[in-house]
Amino acid sequence: MTLEDANLQAISNDRIPLCRTGMGPLKANQAGLAEQVQEFFRGLFNKSEWPARWYCGSWSDFHGWLYIISDILIWTAYFLIPIFLIRFIQSRKDFPFPKTIWLFVAFILLCGTTHLIDALIFWLPVYRVSALVRFGTAIISLITVYYLFKIFPNVLLLRSVSDLQREIDERTSVEEKMAQKNSQLQSFTHILSHNLRNHSSNIALLADFVDESTLTKDNEELFQKIKTVSKHLNGTLDDLSQVIKIRDNHLEGELLNIREVTQQVLGVLDESLHASQAQVEMDFQETEITFPHIYLESILMNLISNGIKYKKDGEHPVIKLRFYRNEMGFKTLEYSDEGKGIDLTLHADKVFGLYKTFHKHEDAHGVGLFLIKNQIEAQGGDIQVFSEVDAGITFKITFNENA
Repeated sequence: MTLEDANLQAISNDRIPLCRTGMGPLKANQAGLAEQVQEFFRGLFNKSEWPARWYCGSWSDFHGWLYIISDILIWTAYFLIPIFLIRFIQSRKDFPFPKTIWLFVAFILLCGTTHLIDALIFWLPVYRVSALVRFGTAIISLITVYYLFKIFPNVLLLRSVSDLQREIDERTSVEEKMAQKNSQLQSFTHILSHNLRNHSSNIALLADFVDESTLTKDNEELFQKIKTVSKHLNGTLDDLSQVIKIRDNHLEGELLNIREVTQQVLGVLDESLHASQAQVEMDFQETEITFPHIYLESILMNLISNGIKYKKDGEHPVIKLRFYRNEMGFKTLEYSDEGKGIDLTLHADKVFGLYKTFHKHEDAHGVGLFLIKNQIEAQGGDIQVFSEVDAGITFKITFNENA
């Protein structure tokens, strides 16, 4: 009797068939492909057509359990590795190839599942399930290989640890040199400011001693010009001194009520607001800000006074103040008006420059916006400007309360 005949007889006698070795499929299975596929999925979990692996071949206890334990340990490792990969991709949002990690997670899990099924087959002969899982593993494996091939040129562009360390060392060296130069520049600036102030003060003092009634008409005109230059020089040194103080000193923030500080500034500017018939609208969704009082007051003062100063000819100023949290969760002060605006295509890089003015006005000095930017950046904040000619201007100030 052949092995196939023995298997058929075993099936007819409701016994577990013997294993078949070195032979092709039984003739009973020679159906069409479509029928085979249907039969495959209908009997996906059918265990009656094969014996458990323990009964297929000559397994010693040592051989069988070595096989089983090895498969289970491999499956355990293959199950744990994806956990670390998932935690990595969740922690490192900046990882450049996240799809690669997810493909490896799927690939490793499927590979581990094949080992787990191989161990279970010693008791549960689910060979159809094993074949289906292996097919899924093959598909994911090919997709992973394709994706690796696709990103490989970009992977080669990634900097190595040694490259990053070298870049850090170079940057540290540059920062140290810059810090040294800045320190020298600050010392020079302080000395220059101090010495110039002494000379300018002496010029102004000497000018006060001059008896202008003894001067000829020509000399009197010349002397008036000297006094004007002296006055402007003292004003410039005052501005320079204020900027140096802002850059040198990081003031401690204090908890402020934005509405109260704004009302204080509006009180100081009451006469100008009344004379220009200005309209000030406030929309404060947030109420408190941690920031130096003197800086916040100066920022509001400069912005609102500019709104009055650079209104459209023949129109009343309309000024809007908003205080809210932006999409990143940072508190933001937004100022806007309907004044003359600035042509940013021409002056975008000059808006916050010292002594940069964009409209003719007797009180225009080009210092206010320069001070605002320095006060904000000194506290770790940021300021943006949006404007068009005759369409008003908007400033967005983002505060960093943790700076």
